[in-house]
Amino acid sequence: MSRPDTQHGQQDDRITIIVPTFCKIAMEIHRQNMWEKGYRLESNVKQHMFMESDGKNTTPLFAGVHMYAATFVKA
Repeated sequence: MSRPDTQHGQQDDRITIIVPTFCKIAMEIHRQNMWEKGYRLESNVKQHMFMESDGKNTTPLFAGVHMYAATFVKA
């Protein structure tokens, strides 16, 4: 069953937290109370290089620094 869209046509069933260190991801998960809000971790927390594209050009985000990302889905 899909969840209804929230404001601006976006859904709140998926949240990704991006931080510079693995330690900070754990702190942020607890600070945001993700488990109590009904979210579960979708996959392993891993380092990523984030890029933005306008369809023609690609630009590194976060000054090209690899960041840790944890994606949560509404259970």
